[in-house]
Amino acid sequence: MVLSLAGDSGGNVYLGTNDGHVFASQDRGASWTLRGRVGPRTDAVVAQLAVSASDARRVFAAVWFREVSAGGGVFRSEDGGATWQPSGLQGEAARAIEFAPSQPGMLVAGTRSGVFRSTDDGRTWARISPADDPELRNVDSVAIDPADPNLIYAGTYHLPWKTSDGGGTWKSVSAGLIDDSDIMSMRVDATNPARLYLSACSGIYRSENRGGQWTKLQGIPYAARRTQAIVQDLQQPETLYAATTEGLWVTRDAGESWERTTPREWVVNGVAVLLGKENVPERVVIGTEAQGVLVSEDAAKTFAPSNRGFIHQVVRQLVGDPRDPARQLLVLERNGVELLESRDAGQSWISLSPPAGKGTASRAWSEHRVDRVAASPWGWMAALSDGSLWIDSGQGGEWQPWDASYLERQPPKKGSTKSAAPRKMQVTGRGLLAFSSAEAFLPARQGLLHCTRAGKCGLLPVFSKLANISALWVSADGQVVAATGEGKLGVSRDAGKSAVWCDLPAGVREANGLIWDSRGASHWFLATDRGLYFSHEASDWSLSQGGLPAGVVDHVWPSSGGLVATLEQGGVFRSPDGTGNWSRLDREAERSRMTGLVETKPGQLLFGSQSEGALEWQAPAQPGAEVPK
Repeated sequence: MVLSLAGDSGGNVYLGTNDGHVFASQDRGASWTLRGRVGPRTDAVVAQLAVSASDARRVFAAVWFREVSAGGGVFRSEDGGATWQPSGLQGEAARAIEFAPSQPGMLVAGTRSGVFRSTDDGRTWARISPADDPELRNVDSVAIDPADPNLIYAGTYHLPWKTSDGGGTWKSVSAGLIDDSDIMSMRVDATNPARLYLSACSGIYRSENRGGQWTKLQGIPYAARRTQAIVQDLQQPETLYAATTEGLWVTRDAGESWERTTPREWVVNGVAVLLGKENVPERVVIGTEAQGVLVSEDAAKTFAPSNRGFIHQVVRQLVGDPRDPARQLLVLERNGVELLESRDAGQSWISLSPPAGKGTASRAWSEHRVDRVAASPWGWMAALSDGSLWIDSGQGGEWQPWDASYLERQPPKKGSTKSAAPRKMQVTGRGLLAFSSAEAFLPARQGLLHCTRAGKCGLLPVFSKLANISALWVSADGQVVAATGEGKLGVSRDAGKSAVWCDLPAGVREANGLIWDSRGASHWFLATDRGLYFSHEASDWSLSQGGLPAGVVDHVWPSSGGLVATLEQGGVFRSPDGTGNWSRLDREAERSRMTGLVETKPGQLLFGSQSEGALEWQAPAQPGAEVPK
């Protein structure tokens, strides 16, 4: 997955991802190396990159964090992306950054709160848009006149703006645009500064008078399509490339006509045009969400993949079949969502999409609508975005709806002593899913449900006091059921007939994960935003330390070699008993948020990674550093 691209006059290309990684190519996009990460966070979205015209190793990144409260900022590298330092605007969700073509060292950045400018290569920044303006905020794009650095344009979630005096005064330049347009990209014509292009949710527009009036360009559709970037070919100024969510579009006559030169299904996020030189043809490089990087040497008429050294597959989930350790299911963000199955412990994968020309049980099924998956006692189960639950039939990608329901007891009507007849309630997959060897467990409005394969469900009313269950664990025999929520942990050891209630650790309201490890001293473990806690009787909680860094613990999993914990900001750690003595398994270069763990055989773990695809780790044969394969 490529989020942003930027090239320089020497043929270097930089690539930004949605987890803070920056890759670089020194051979015009033919091969790639991972240079580094803009900061310690794994939720850093590298929205835009800018390369200094005076020093190709000086690169700036506009970054926003998926954790909204953390904001983002501008980051700077002086060594071609190998190392990065904050370069101002920390706390600001930065989405756009541009160099001023006519003033070395001047940059303009757009953030959620407005427009900022630096005149000293990003060392200091000053706000140049009104701090309290309700409209001039949520900036998605910026552009600078190539001859006049004080003439700056800003595209917001609601129409474009312009200043002619370096931010002293601003005015809306929206004549001709459909109201409420989100301005995603802007481009000033390098050879005719009076001509501007912009992309909005309603299409691509052009202005011939510096934004005084806009004309919608025809020939490029806008239904269900967003244009992420507009890039001009400086050697052929009337040629422009539009990176859209429905492929790459090209105009060779300044926008009068357009053609799509890639498949419609490609989501193109970035374009870099590398100018030709003697005996070196011009090259167009595009970055996509599923195909990675592709290059063209015939003015974007045809493209070839160019991903050597660039691996950035996003695994949303990895689950294992408890009945067969060699069988796993992968939810991959590629062309929307793909479901892949392995039957050889991750060595090869096959699609679980329905075969061409062969439908599934209902048109309501679509892998692109899969919200999450689980391993049930009856096969793979998928919860779709509408809450419906489906089970894989095991017949080559055919999925069947799982129609489960329960009877909801109705309270007596006012003035009556008789209860109303029970009401049939459909079971949905909008909450957690857990399984014993014979039943499914999932939250409902009035408590916790246990359901058979036939879809017959009953309530476990002992858990009715938990309106919002945040973590759920069930033993294989279904006798031990535990759930957390609202600062409490309930544990039943008689299949839900009764439960013991305890407080969660001080300051913890919800848990990210919950397991019972019966080996050794037998402990409950809670993965929380404050760390990993353990307790023998679920009453006196202790924080697990001894090598496990402070931070949000995403998951905790059992394995034959001990407990494995993963952090939200990346890092995989293992402990013999989970109470201390932690050692790190992954290398810093592969640090990523993990989305699943399966033990395929003793000492061999398979991880799902949000940026590295599937990673296999093997315990070393001899004592020494433990690193992933």
